[in-house]
Amino acid sequence: MTIAKKKCEKCGRSLRETEFFKMKSGERYKLCKDCLTQYIDNRDRSTFDWILKEFDVPYIKEKWVELTNRIYRKDPGKFGPKSVIGSYMRTMNMKQYEDIHYEHSADTLDEARAKSQGKEYKTKTITETLDKNELKQKLDAGEISEAEYRTLTEPSSLGENIDFVDMDIQEEEKKEEKPSYIKDDAYWSNQLTQEDIDYLLLKWGAAYNPQQWITMETMYQKYAEEYDLNSDREEVLKKMCKTSLKMDENLDVGDITAYKNLATVFDQLRKSGKFTESQKKEEKREVLSTIGELAALCEQQGGIIEKLPQYDPNQYPQDKIDFTIKDLKAYNYHLCAEELGLSDLIESYIEKLDKAERESMDLNEGLITSDEEAAADQLTDQEVQEFNTAMLENDVEAEAEELLRMIESSEV
Repeated sequence: MTIAKKKCEKCGRSLRETEFFKMKSGERYKLCKDCLTQYIDNRDRSTFDWILKEFDVPYIKEKWVELTNRIYRKDPGKFGPKSVIGSYMRTMNMKQYEDIHYEHSADTLDEARAKSQGKEYKTKTITETLDKNELKQKLDAGEISEAEYRTLTEPSSLGENIDFVDMDIQEEEKKEEKPSYIKDDAYWSNQLTQEDIDYLLLKWGAAYNPQQWITMETMYQKYAEEYDLNSDREEVLKKMCKTSLKMDENLDVGDITAYKNLATVFDQLRKSGKFTESQKKEEKREVLSTIGELAALCEQQGGIIEKLPQYDPNQYPQDKIDFTIKDLKAYNYHLCAEELGLSDLIESYIEKLDKAERESMDLNEGLITSDEEAAADQLTDQEVQEFNTAMLENDVEAEAEELLRMIESSEV
């Protein structure tokens, strides 16, 4: 099934036809809903009256106020530029209002219908519809209170045109004392150049008004000054700004449940993007892993590192590293230049061993060997017998002397 699409003449997007309001002729308007309604303030008729004129839809004040209050009470958090005008135009395009056009705009539906029929319509006040004399008699008879009597007979002390009482309960005089930028998005639009508007529109989207753009952009720039941003972090930060904006809006209208849910999402986004203070400290403690990072850090702290003069560490060693390099170079040079091969080293070593062995043999010539010494030290049988006889005689002589000594001592 092919989905019919249409290209917006302002933003250039190709969107479904349902994203464009339908005119009474049946054609879709040239601008999409987002672009057409982005500057609407539902409290200010001048911001959307030209749209009603373009679509030939009458402005019926009582209907607009009624619909606006109902939509606002239903979901204050989603109340925005597109909230009312779409529903209002669909209502005015119903069959029962087909004879009423933009030129018949009026405060009430009865007045608009009277205009469409060419009749004069006179707005009646409450004091004209009530009989003051009758009310006075009831007051005197005690049937009604003085407060009720004054309410029904005296003119209102409030302004004549108080709209959206559910959203703005202040008196009309106080409203007029407020600066225009409190509710007027046109004020914020005038503070931006066309380049600013194009930039903010592309960055934050058409679903927000200029005041919301500025709020989110201010928060974005504060974080960008404190943290290094990459592509992933930028996306997380943009979602944080949008979530923060919605949090404030729900808090302003007293929707605490929605605020708590958004606060949870905001905290999760901060942690995932590493925008918390503890994660910021961890980044500062990160170990330098390359010489380039070390050099960059030194230059940030003390300026550009000056290049040292060229010198030969072999001639002018500066520290232990230079001495070590010098020794290694000397060893490698000797090994490669003077010792041309391991085979020469081995042959030289063998020759030295042979020479040492020959010198040892020359020193041993004329000496008695160990075998000759063993043969010379061995006794004959006669020598052994003579030795035993001599030892026996010595033992007998010693025993005789000891016996004689014992006898002499006993006689005494």
